[in-house]
Formats: sequence, structure tokens, C-alpha cells
Amino acid sequence: MKRFLFLVIGLASVTLLASGVQGGGKSSAWKPYLPDDAYKELTARSIKFIEEIATSGDKNAHEKTEVEAAILAAYTLSSKNAAGDAASSLRGASLQAAQSARKSDLKKLAAFGKNIATAPKAPAEIKDFTAYLQATEPMMKMFLSQKKGGEGIHPDLHYQVKLKNLNGIEALLSSLAGKKLNDENMAKVSKELPLLAYRLAAVGSITHELTPKKDVAKWREFSIVMRDESIKLAEGASKKNADEILRAATAVENSCIDCHSVFKNK
Repeated sequence: MKRFLFLVIGLASVTLLASGVQGGGKSSAWKPYLPDDAYKELTARSIKFIEEIATSGDKNAHEKTEVEAAILAAYTLSSKNAAGDAASSLRGASLQAAQSARKSDLKKLAAFGKNIATAPKAPAEIKDFTAYLQATEPMMKMFLSQKKGGEGIHPDLHYQVKLKNLNGIEALLSSLAGKKLNDENMAKVSKELPLLAYRLAAVGSITHELTPKKDVAKWREFSIVMRDESIKLAEGASKKNADEILRAATAVENSCIDCHSVFKNK
């Protein structure tokens, strides 16, 4: 079974820390791929997470808050009405949350959801995504097992015993790419897998915007593949199509391995 290596993109070398949008490549990070129901659920989860982590006492709360704020902003940019007032206000609130996290001033975020409506609207055209997230490295930690600091996966995605034990995104992707889901396992994951896959697509879009100093076009090529194959994974899961899930999960994993092979020593 292939080793999922996406995390190493962010951790292996300091040269891969984000430096903002740079030249190279004409691909766009953002497109309106999120269905309305997924957008509603994913943004609600992000808002709840930010509120809970703000008062958790977690030693890494500021870092996790900044990452989640960036992903929340990415959801708005991937919605069907990214420039609308509601999305713009949510994006503005996300920017405020990221800034508060950098100052380790999290107390005000306990009421994050209530303050979204009054947040300054943020434009859909973002010239420098480091305003939301300074580096890819903290975001990549989410792929680890929960015991190692990752965010874990929803219990509905523990379709194998080992996934319950490992409880991590990288382990799940490796399993999905390793063997086609049977009908029983498909029934277990069909609700949550599309949501996770759309989340990974958002991570791909963010990665596109946080480039290394060299080989920007190649970096963005890998990021777009990750985004688009994650979207296909979500769509395959929504249709309960085991063949599409296997193919897309394999493509997501391979895009990460390919990127690692190019950038790990640079």
C-alpha cells in the first residue's frame, strides 16, 4: 500500500513555507465546486470548531484557529456565490479570526458565529492569501493521525478497524486508494466522505496560493490536481460509485506523492 506523503510537502523543508501568491502559471485556485448543502454543513462545522477551540485551552489553539479560518475562507471562495454579501461577510470574519489567532487573542472568538453578520466584507479577489494563512506547514498537520496532532476523521469513516485505531486522513486516503469499497463499507462512508473530500479540495486551493520560492508553476499544477481529484472523490462518494472513489482517491494520493518527489529536497 502506498504511503500517503502529502504532509511532508509542508514539513520536510523550510523553503516550502508560504510566501504569498507569486508569479508562475495561469491556473486559478478557485472555482464554484461546493454544492449548497455541503457548503452549509462545512461552514457550520468550521464556525463551531473555531468557537470551541477558542476556549479549549489547547496549546496549539492559535495555530489550529488560523488554519480553520483559512479553510473557512476557502469554502466561501468555492461557493456558487463567492462575491455575495453573505460569503463576503463570512470571509471577513474568517480574516478577523486569523488575525486574532496570530495575536493569540482567542477569547473573542468564543462568540465567533454571532459576530459574522457585522464583520467587514472581504472581497472574493484575494491578492495575497497569507493574510489568512502564513504557511502550509500548520495546515498539513491535519492529515496526521489524531494521536500525532491531526484532526482525525469522522466515526462514520472508520470502515476498517485500523482506521478507528489510526484515526487520520492520510490513513483513510491510503485505504481508499488500496482497495475498492464493498457495498457495506460504502453505506458507512457515503454521508461523510463527500464532506471530507470537499474539505481536501479546499486545502488544495489554499496550497495553490501558498507557493515556494522556486518551481511555482509545478507546485500549482500539483495543487490543482489535488483540488480537482478531491472534487471527483466527493462526487463519486455522493453517487456511491466505488470505482470512481478508488480512482479519485488514488489520484489524490499520487498527486501528493508526486509533489513530494519534486519538492522535498528543495
